[in-house]
Amino acid sequence: MHISIAGAGIAGLASAIAVSQNGHSVTVFEQAARLETVGAGLQLGPNAIRVLEGLGVWNTLEAECCSPARIRICDAISGRQLSELELGDSFTRRFGSPYRVAHRADLIEALAQTASRNTDITIVNDRRITGLQPGEPTGLKTLSGEIHLSDLVIAADGIRSELRTHIAPDSKPRLSGETLYRGLAPAGDLPGALDRDAVYLWLAPGAHVVHYLVSGGRQLNIVASIEQPANQTGWNNIAGRDDVLGALPGVTSALRDLLSTPASWLAWAGADLEPFTEWSRDNCVLVGDAAHASLPYLAQGAAMALEDAACLAACLGDGSGKLTPALARYEKLRQSRTARIVEESRRNAGIYHMRGPKAQARNMALRLLPGSLQLQRLAWIYSPPEDQ
Repeated sequence: MHISIAGAGIAGLASAIAVSQNGHSVTVFEQAARLETVGAGLQLGPNAIRVLEGLGVWNTLEAECCSPARIRICDAISGRQLSELELGDSFTRRFGSPYRVAHRADLIEALAQTASRNTDITIVNDRRITGLQPGEPTGLKTLSGEIHLSDLVIAADGIRSELRTHIAPDSKPRLSGETLYRGLAPAGDLPGALDRDAVYLWLAPGAHVVHYLVSGGRQLNIVASIEQPANQTGWNNIAGRDDVLGALPGVTSALRDLLSTPASWLAWAGADLEPFTEWSRDNCVLVGDAAHASLPYLAQGAAMALEDAACLAACLGDGSGKLTPALARYEKLRQSRTARIVEESRRNAGIYHMRGPKAQARNMALRLLPGSLQLQRLAWIYSPPEDQ
């Protein structure tokens, strides 16, 4: 088959590599003039690592990842550590693959390098997809009026997908009422009181902050999520240090020092999609955020996109079978898992942002519950498929 893919993000590039491994030729259309190098850090659990290994991407990416030894969960006001989850050898033995963190740009670059080595994959930049022309072959319409024909269209064009309107027109992004701020700083700016080998999760009333090193340990990635309706749409709205610090009054000095390190911040509105069941129509199928965008509070957005790519390629096989049943099987295999990710991410937002007596009870539970048992709650995500 010849397959067209709308979007050269994580889902699109991973899908291109995965289906090309089965002998299909692929053209990826990206609206940007060049592949994105912006974005926040990513936490790559064992489930994501397994897919990257299968795609032949991991050897390229691994050197740019960091290997955190632990997750530290802390109270943002008192500074007290509430819990510690070990991510070392015992974690790897338990789940079969390690836990790593990376910058999104480094993952995109590794995927793009892998795709560029494959003669069956062509990436076309500066082509905005505006719609679908149903038929066999199926046509992708571009803003310039071009129509590109293919046997299958994979819509990897994100939460604001143009192509989803053809498949599930009632599925619109749901604003969560939170603003997320992301900032980068040189790794050397990490306050000395904080652990360089940890992923930190700071819990505050109506907010939380996550930070860790990325890009081979050269950069410090910080994301703050605050219950604060966003005034702008888009992913790269300029924000200032005072916007972040002003939204987090009373935090401990170590966290305040941390939030003062980035020279600038970018802000975007928290949003996800209500789960829906129709992911394909007229030889077009959704993957990644176009199908199941979630809030980033389980750190599984990139992993779900990677899993989609591998699963879709497995269902399509070499293309000798009928397309409609293959797409139906992909939907059946992916929908319940991704819907649970959406639901659990929302639930985590409620837990992270608790106030008053509820927050006190949460903190006590975290102090009493061993980290190994807290990780058990994530086994359904991280364990190999045969163990789930």
